[in-house]
Amino acid sequence: MRNVVLLLLLWMPVCFYGYAQRAVSDTIAVKENYIRRTPVLKVLKDFETKYGLTLKYDSAALAGYTYEGIFFSASVSVAFERVCTEVKGMSCYVDDDGVYCVVPTENLPRNRTNLENKRYEGAASRRNLTVSGRIKDQTNGEFLPFATVEVEGRLNVAAITNNDGYFTLYNVPSDKETLVFKYLGYETQYFYLSPEINVQNLFVELQPAVKALDEIEVVAKREDVLKIPEHSIGVIQTTAAKIADLPALGEKDLFRTFQLMPGISASSESSAGMYVRGGTPDQNLVLYDGFTIYHQEHLMGVFSAFNTNAIKDVQLHKGGFDAKYGGRLSSVMEIIGKTGNDKTFNAGGDAGFLGFNAFVEVPLKNEKGSFFASGRRSFQSFMYDKFTSVYSENGQAAGGGGGGRFNMRNQQKPESYFYDLNAKLTYNPTKRDIVTLSFFNGEDVLDNSREGFGSSSMSGSITDKTNWGNVGSSLKWSRNRDNRFYSNALVSFSNYYSLRDRQNDAVTTSGQTAVMFDMDTDERNNLWDYSLKLDAEYKINGRNKLEFGLNYSNYKIDYRYSQSDESSILNMQNQGNLLAVYAQDRHAPTDRLSILPGVRLSYYGVTSRLYAEPRFQAFYKINEGVSLKTSAGYYYQFINRVVREDISAGSRDIWLLSDNQSIPVSGALHLVAGGSYETKNFLFDVEAYYKKLSNLSEYTLRFAPSFTGNAGYQEFFYTGKGYSRGIDFLAQKKYGKLTGWIGYSLSETRYDFPVYGAGYFPANQDVTHEFKTVLTYKPVRDLTLSASWIYASGKPFTEPIGAYTLATPNGGNMNFIVVDQKNNARYPAYHRLDLLAKYDLSFIRGIKSSVSVSLFNVYDRVNVWYREYSFDQSMGITETNINLLGFTPNITLSIQLK
Repeated sequence: MRNVVLLLLLWMPVCFYGYAQRAVSDTIAVKENYIRRTPVLKVLKDFETKYGLTLKYDSAALAGYTYEGIFFSASVSVAFERVCTEVKGMSCYVDDDGVYCVVPTENLPRNRTNLENKRYEGAASRRNLTVSGRIKDQTNGEFLPFATVEVEGRLNVAAITNNDGYFTLYNVPSDKETLVFKYLGYETQYFYLSPEINVQNLFVELQPAVKALDEIEVVAKREDVLKIPEHSIGVIQTTAAKIADLPALGEKDLFRTFQLMPGISASSESSAGMYVRGGTPDQNLVLYDGFTIYHQEHLMGVFSAFNTNAIKDVQLHKGGFDAKYGGRLSSVMEIIGKTGNDKTFNAGGDAGFLGFNAFVEVPLKNEKGSFFASGRRSFQSFMYDKFTSVYSENGQAAGGGGGGRFNMRNQQKPESYFYDLNAKLTYNPTKRDIVTLSFFNGEDVLDNSREGFGSSSMSGSITDKTNWGNVGSSLKWSRNRDNRFYSNALVSFSNYYSLRDRQNDAVTTSGQTAVMFDMDTDERNNLWDYSLKLDAEYKINGRNKLEFGLNYSNYKIDYRYSQSDESSILNMQNQGNLLAVYAQDRHAPTDRLSILPGVRLSYYGVTSRLYAEPRFQAFYKINEGVSLKTSAGYYYQFINRVVREDISAGSRDIWLLSDNQSIPVSGALHLVAGGSYETKNFLFDVEAYYKKLSNLSEYTLRFAPSFTGNAGYQEFFYTGKGYSRGIDFLAQKKYGKLTGWIGYSLSETRYDFPVYGAGYFPANQDVTHEFKTVLTYKPVRDLTLSASWIYASGKPFTEPIGAYTLATPNGGNMNFIVVDQKNNARYPAYHRLDLLAKYDLSFIRGIKSSVSVSLFNVYDRVNVWYREYSFDQSMGITETNINLLGFTPNITLSIQLK
């Protein structure tokens, strides 16, 4: 009941909140005396509070501007226009909502003049045009990917920019139409065509959304944090600038932002990994500037490995994705890194209780490109220690790619840190060519060694050192050959590594007998990925666009797991080549119907087989607000992160290549159907899905006959199948002073591994019910308040029913846990409330800065992470609940020059 009341309190404002703008009345006389260089911000404030004028402006951008003048009895509009024309370096214009926008003249949109917004009123001279060009950020020159372009009043005439900001818009009726440009987090731009304009090479600059609210007035065009693009199925888009508006666990986090949407599990802060519609993190293809990132988490899974200061745009495909993408069963996340400011030097950074990060942007000569670099590093503070204390006090020690749990308690703090580096060089040799060189490096280092642990019957020491991470780079050449043909050529490499060395030395005492216990564990996993990608698109006409390409990857993986030097559990080295070609046609046979048929053919050298992956998407627009959508496709995965199950110490994950023997090539069939209803301010969306999974792999020693060095441990890979099905609901308020959404997911994920017994059992990531609500509110101009609440039913786990002890070859003893059926029990339900307050500072002209206060798990809910089991012959099995983080506050200061 308490949860329901809390939900209603959080969501009631969305249902009942209304707003109204004051009408500007010229019957009110302005009587003001501004002398001695009055700050412009005070003048604007007077026009808002005293004379009811609605304004949009950025306080930081206008700090330092002054005005001198006297008004005896002027009308509001005349007085305001006088201020706009008399302040040097400042301009005003009226946007499409009739609201006055005040900006520095250098930021005035190119198709606006000071207080003028005129359409071309003459006769058209050209008909049925093809308009092409690029869309840029006005402040820094960065090109904007996935922006939309449409003809005003003709929703069927639209286009989307590609990764490099290029667009081609067909069937524009005449050269006096109005083009509408939209991008998440930017002002909507209206560009008025005329006979004099060259429509073959437009450069349109969009302005970032200014802070347009004060204590009284509201501007309705404030966009939400996450966006579902039109004519898409299972796609979510966001930008790094929007992520800062949501509550975070210490750091602005890309993955945790997406976890607030339905269909993406958010029921554990112990993992920033993406569990998309019943899938696991390794089933997600994560691309950063075209190359694959395998290490996606920091701080033992608490944060994602992506610095939001280095990200420009992100799109997540939750399922049913098209033929351009392959090699994964669940989803695709495409991350586009920032290119940097090509107009002027810029630098900035963030600092909080967990760490700091900084970035620098350097333009190349003659605006030919730019260089961007960023770095982030954690440091051990009281908050950092709060995270790591969960691992030290509760016995958790994480390894690469998902971590593991070890039954060895101590009171010493582990030493750890993480860092990541991003760099990108962009060069434009011609107006049609772009060359980019991108670099990524993220690493975690953990020293969980401790001395003198023990009890009355046992003492000893542990040396436990782990480091894991990912380094990768790509070189891409993009060319816009003409308005119809666009191509990309990319070469890349990516290296994932996980190295762990653990040595246990202990002495157990029983009466007069002392037994030495010596266990050394060495685990190493290395993955190398060298790839070549050729992608092209050819626009046949306004209704057909062909997309085709070729992908080649060479994989090499080494994995070694040994204990006590002479006991090699696993020693695997494999490599293979994967060659794939794809083709698809974006076709709109009618104004209401659009389809995307495609096929991907993959030849895998290890198995010497050709794998066909047909794909299909369709969208039908019933009317302006209602649309239907569906998709179907088959998907194969050739490189897998296999679970190495360990009941007593916790499961770990290892990357291995499919060999069609112990680890077969896994497959998935996706079926998705849904619909949406959209108005100017609201979006209601529903999608149902079904995924049939085959050839899943898992590794466990649960059925090993004994702990001896003679066992053929490579035999303990097991193959199974599964399915995931569910339905996702979303209700979103997109614009206004108060925005947000509620999401609900009903899902079921089941696996069937015959080795665990007959029939299906709940998968580890199975969550039946998951409910999320997010609110963002701006009570005043520079203040953003947001809240998120999450509820999820409990996840399954395997509960033990007994234990026994065996002697090891070196004279020690090993305890073994006996378990019941796989995932035969569930943890309690998970829920938490997070809050954020962000204030934009404007005390220095030209310097953008903000301070954020985040409160995680506000009401200090005790959520169970996992249960740890230990066995002692005198005490039997002991069960301990290991809990997730309680109430956790954080403060972050952000500063940048531009």
